[in-house]
Amino acid sequence: MILCLNLNAAIDKTIVVDSFALDKIHRSEKVVALAGGKGCNVARALSKMGKMPVVSGWVGGFAGKFIEDELNKEGIATDFVETGFESRTCTSILDQENQTMTEIYEKGEAVPEEKIEAFVARFTEIVGNYRAITLSGSLPPGVPSNIYARLIQIACAAGIPTYLDSSKKALRDGIAAQPFLVKPNEEEISALLDEKPGSSVHQLATATQTIASRYTTTVVLSLGERGALVSDGERVIQAQPPKVDAISAVGSGDSMLAGFVAAFSEGMDLEEAIKSGVAAGTANTLTLGAGQFSVDDFERIREQIVIKSLI
Repeated sequence: MILCLNLNAAIDKTIVVDSFALDKIHRSEKVVALAGGKGCNVARALSKMGKMPVVSGWVGGFAGKFIEDELNKEGIATDFVETGFESRTCTSILDQENQTMTEIYEKGEAVPEEKIEAFVARFTEIVGNYRAITLSGSLPPGVPSNIYARLIQIACAAGIPTYLDSSKKALRDGIAAQPFLVKPNEEEISALLDEKPGSSVHQLATATQTIASRYTTTVVLSLGERGALVSDGERVIQAQPPKVDAISAVGSGDSMLAGFVAAFSEGMDLEEAIKSGVAAGTANTLTLGAGQFSVDDFERIREQIVIKSLI
C-alpha cells in the first residue's frame, strides 16, 4: 500500500462553460465534483495504475464526509483525522472556447494544535504499514511549515521512502529532511537556488542536478509540453512525450508524481521511472478531472516517450 498525505483536502469542483467573462451569468455545460487536493489526485492516479493508495490528512463537516465518501466510492481507502469544522471547496472554471482556466481556492480554517499532534501520532503509528509515502500540496492555516519535514524524518526512521511535492517554506523545510524524491516547478527551483537558472533546457538541467546533489535526493522538474527532467545528483535525463490534443492539465503534476511512485515501487530504474511519470502526466491531460486518465492512454503514450541523457 502507498500512503498519500493530503493535509489540505478539498472538494475540487470544475465548471465547464463557453466564453467565460466577468460580470455575466454563465450556464455550465458540465460540472465535475471530486475529492480534491493534490494527495487525492495522486491516490486516484495510483489506483489507475493498479496500486493500493490510502489517503490521510484532515477533513471535517459535510464537505469532509463528501471527500471521504467520494474516495471510497472510487475504491480508495482513507485514514483521516476529523477536525470538527468544514473542509474547503476549490472551484475551477474551464472555458472550452477560449481554452482558459480560472481557479478559486478557498483558504480553509486553521487546524488546532491538538489535531496536528493527533495526526502526527497517527502517522507514526501507521507509517510502517506502507511501501511509500507521498506528501503533496499546501498546508492548511495553523499548520507549521516544518510538518512535512517532521513526517519525512519519521518515515525515514522507519525505512519508508517519501515523495515531496509542495511549495514555499514547506518545500524548503521538507527538502532539508532529505526525502527520496522531490518535484518542484521552475519557480520553486529558483527559490531553492536563490537565483533564476534561466529557461533553456540545459540551464534547467544544471539547476535540477545542483539541487539533487545539494539535498541528496532525486529531483523531478516538469517542463509541460517539453516533458520533464529528472536527476539523482549524478546525471540528468529528459523525457519528451508525444504531442496530444490536451483537454485539461488539472492534476497532471500529481499524476506525474504517481507515475514515479508506481515505477520506483516496482523496482524500475530512473529512465523507466521518468517514462512512467511523464506518461501519466500526459495521459491526464486527455480527460476532464485529475487522475482520471485511462490505462490505455497511459500505456500508449509511455511507448512513444523519447529519452535523452543531458548530463
